[in-house]
Formats: sequence, C-alpha cells, structure tokens
Amino acid sequence: MASPYLRRPGGPLRVVGHRGAMALGPENTIAALDLGVRCGVDLVEFDVQRTADGVPIVIHDETLERTTTGAGRVREHTLAEIRALDAGVRFGPAFAGERVPSLDELLEWATSRTVGLMLELKQPMPGSREARDDELVPAALEAVRSHRLLERTLFISFDHRSIGRLLALEPSARSALLTDGPALVDPLAPTRAVAGTLGLHVRWHWLSHELCDAAHAAGLHVHAWGLGGPISDDLVRRLVGFGVDSLSADAPDELTALLAAQGLR
Repeated sequence: MASPYLRRPGGPLRVVGHRGAMALGPENTIAALDLGVRCGVDLVEFDVQRTADGVPIVIHDETLERTTTGAGRVREHTLAEIRALDAGVRFGPAFAGERVPSLDELLEWATSRTVGLMLELKQPMPGSREARDDELVPAALEAVRSHRLLERTLFISFDHRSIGRLLALEPSARSALLTDGPALVDPLAPTRAVAGTLGLHVRWHWLSHELCDAAHAAGLHVHAWGLGGPISDDLVRRLVGFGVDSLSADAPDELTALLAAQGLR
C-alpha cells in the first residue's frame, strides 16, 4: 500500500509543526499546538512517554528541568506531580500556567480539529542504560483508539522496535521510522526490517535524490526534519528538488510563508 503521506505530483508540500510550534510557544503544550494550527500546518508533531503511574504524557526530555519548573526524571514522577508544574513560564511569562498535557488531553483537543497528528514514541537511547518502557506502545495505541483517531495519527520513533510492536498489535496503524543517518548502501534498509511501515523521517542533511527516488518507488513517503532556524530558502528548494514529501518546522509560520512564495502551498 502506498503511503497516504506521499506528495501528489504538483501538489502542496505538507508542513509539520515541530512539538506544535516550539519557536512560537512552549513546546508540547496545548498552546503550542494551537499556534501550529493557526500557522496552517498539516500535522502537529509531539512526543509521548509515560509517568511513574503509567500514564502517557506529552513531553520530550527524559527529565523535567528544561521545559518545566520541576526537576528529576519524568518516569519517576506521577501524573499528578507533573501536572502541578508550570510548562509555559520558562518559554515566557505570557505562557505561565501552561501544563504538561496527558496524551488523553491532547487527543481530546484534537477531536474538534482536523489537523493530522504525528506521535513520537519516546524510548531511552540504548547507550543510556535506562530500561525501555515495554508498556508505552500499547498504552499510546489504546489512547488513540479510544478517541477514534487511528486514521489521523502517524506514529514515529527512533526506537524501531517500538514501531514493530505497534504494527504487531495494530497492523492498520500508520507509522514511519525516524533516522539520523548515515547514508546507507541500501537507504531503505530500516523499512525492510519493519514490514508495514509507511515512510522514512530523516534528518535533512542525510537526504538525497537516491533516497527519495528509492522510497517513492516502494510507495514510501520521505519527511525531512531538523531544519532549525532561520529556515534557508536555498535549503528548502534543495530538499524539494530531492523529492521530499513533507518538512518539519519549529516556526511553521515562517516555513508556510516561504513555501507559499515558491508556489508549494
């Protein structure tokens, strides 16, 4: 089956709001998601891991210090403890009082909107010696199912075993594999190891014509992430020339304006 996230010939390039719109608001909060929607994104990307009491929440780091008023490891705190923290004030006083949302709260927010969801399953890196969370995948999947958002959700992860587990539990789930390089002899090797996944999400500097052509021939979409900011017009033109189907942006307003000027929105 061809990925539904493939760009149609001559069609618009999809824009993904990274952690909602993390350059415009506190990442992975409802406020940032709202800002991404206002910028006209096609999908909002967000990160999911579980609390000490097993609740899937929306936060990127394994620790609390950078984005909240708390401290310590996410997995060592309960939902109630994390919900008591301020997840907005570190970004700016205008966002004071924003909370770390649970996945259920985010999905409830999404039910009244049409934006696509890009859910990153966060697992510890192997070198960290932290134990993987074997219950993350079923917990996230159950939440998405319960809100009837399976067809609007694209699950992604650097932990390809998590995507394999997801597809074993729900073969119809939409998924893609995150990679950060390198330039492989077989650029589709990761997808051959996880049958049923729909695409490759690659840090932009590892992209090429060859990778995009091979993916498209196999019916897979290619997404570029890590553009940073300010976004370079030349870089976007180069990635579009390679054949990417979508791009992430911390400041999606900047990217959508740039693409519109190029006739790609």
